Amino acid sequence: MTADHAQTIYDFLSPSNEPGLQRADLIVGFGHFDLRIARQCAELWQRQLAPRMLFTGGVGAGSADLDQPEAEAFAAVLHETLPSFPDDQLIIESRSTNTGDNIRFSLQLIAEAGWNVRSAILVATPFRQRRVNLTWSNVSDNIPHQSAPPPSSLHEDIALFAEKNENLAAQLPGEIERLQTYPQRGWINAIAIPDRVLSAAAKL
Repeated sequence: MTADHAQTIYDFLSPSNEPGLQRADLIVGFGHFDLRIARQCAELWQRQLAPRMLFTGGVGAGSADLDQPEAEAFAAVLHETLPSFPDDQLIIESRSTNTGDNIRFSLQLIAEAGWNVRSAILVATPFRQRRVNLTWSNVSDNIPHQSAPPPSSLHEDIALFAEKNENLAAQLPGEIERLQTYPQRGWINAIAIPDRVLSAAAKL
């Protein structure tokens, strides 16, 4: 069934270290129209899982109708959720338009701020979490990371994307293709994709 194929791919693309997240130096929210990312970052900070936060994302393919850089939209949600969040503990990177630049530009701002980041919690919309992790490992010189996408399900995410007139199920095979081809371009680290996932992508 098509739904089964989509679920197989979605589960592979959405790794999470919950409920066993360990304290880190930084929470990083990766830009998208999915504003649950900002709320998840706020929740992780409230749980004292990291003292600092960084939002990264300009205006790109995943911005939909935000009408502003993704990182700035996230910051607005954060301040709405946590009005007392300290400004000096937040970096906003709003120039990047792809995942590699998300990380490169963010690392530059972290260095300029003098922050010592030895570990990070990465927060991305669920179906992008796997690629974000592999890009982080490739670009960040292997700063240890954990995954914490917003709690969700395939059904919820299909509905979220449909609100933006996007078909999430149709995007899933393309995400698997990126995981196969981007390592050859040096953009992400390689990963072994299980046969069941490759088969599901071919059939979806």
